[in-house]
Amino acid sequence: MCVSFHGEGAEFMEIVATAVHRWKSIVLSSTTGKDLVRQLQGSMPELTDMQIAVRTRYDLPGGHTLLQLQDLPKLKHLCLNNVGLQWGNVKLERLLSLQLANIEATAPTLGQLLTIIRSSPDLEQLALSNVQITTDGIPPLQNGICLTRLKSLQLATMPQDALEYLVMAIHSPQTTAIKLVGCPDSYFVGDPNNATEPPLMKYLPSIVGRPDEIHITNDVRHGQIEITSIPQFGKGGEWVSWATSSQTIGLHIAVPTENSRRSLERVITLMSEAGLCEATRGRVRLCLQGFVDFADDLPADYEGCFDAELLARLPTITHISAVDPTDARGILQHLGQCRQGTDGTWGYSCPRLEVLDIGATSEKVERDDIDNFTSGRYGDGEPFYQGTYLVTRPPELVDFILPSHLEEDLDVEEELDESDSMEM
Repeated sequence: MCVSFHGEGAEFMEIVATAVHRWKSIVLSSTTGKDLVRQLQGSMPELTDMQIAVRTRYDLPGGHTLLQLQDLPKLKHLCLNNVGLQWGNVKLERLLSLQLANIEATAPTLGQLLTIIRSSPDLEQLALSNVQITTDGIPPLQNGICLTRLKSLQLATMPQDALEYLVMAIHSPQTTAIKLVGCPDSYFVGDPNNATEPPLMKYLPSIVGRPDEIHITNDVRHGQIEITSIPQFGKGGEWVSWATSSQTIGLHIAVPTENSRRSLERVITLMSEAGLCEATRGRVRLCLQGFVDFADDLPADYEGCFDAELLARLPTITHISAVDPTDARGILQHLGQCRQGTDGTWGYSCPRLEVLDIGATSEKVERDDIDNFTSGRYGDGEPFYQGTYLVTRPPELVDFILPSHLEEDLDVEEELDESDSMEM
């Protein structure tokens, strides 16, 4: 018996609750949780799928806010939004998917959550968002939890100590989709009081493998790590079936803006050490947000959010965007210079660059910055000798997006050139 309902639910629940022992699937969405709590009780021995969402905030302290379910021997998929269970009493040993969202006072403790995870060896998906897990009394981590079938892991907006504990505890060699939101600085640069590698190092080499696309950015609110499987498009542009398509792997890293210069340096170093930045691997996109909102309060010695020298470690980068004028000028200067690599050869950084977007920068980016970049990087388009080494210039950009004040200057010059040609 399958039950699906969206609405107030009081009368409906009274009618169908007498047959809960025969239910196999539940999809309930209600504006109040009290009717669900009163009617959904006891044993559901045949239930395999449960999806319950309460659209109003009723999650208050007290046992009456918990679903009184104890016997769920066949449950495989559990999705709860703004409603909790009696976590210490329910057994969930056959779970394939556990999704919890917006649970505060009735959230499981870290100990209860770990018990559920350990007792679910076939778990394929674990998603926790805004679940206020408490960690009181949890001993230091000694042995991790190996989930050999876990394919998707999402941890977002939860207490930092709980997020860190779960990141370090869960080992999932088959995972192809990972999303961690709210990552502290230590996830990218490590703890200065601890010599061990930051948790990011754990994920990049062992789980991501060789991503086909990498997106690196800095975010003004929080750090984020996301690794996803992306199905490829068919020849006609339609989605190819997930079951039959070969999938590309995408890696998205958003470091906290506050320390992004140091964080980006550490992230790119780790990626380089893990072999993710080799010339034959994938495509890389770099999106730099900068400190635009705090531009008036920046110190006089401000160096930008990004060290342009790091571009030498990103040979497969195809897209760069920057809104901070300091970052933009540093990137233009670096890309416009022929440099000697660690192997003694000469060339330009980012030889596969297709798009450079500095359109959102201010008037601190000047025309000379653009001219020096284009003449230094592209010149007349012909190879040239640097000493005895023949340097090949990179292909020109597919799209070069300039700030509005420079676009206006170019428009004026084009009009003058047309006027001169007409006079002649």
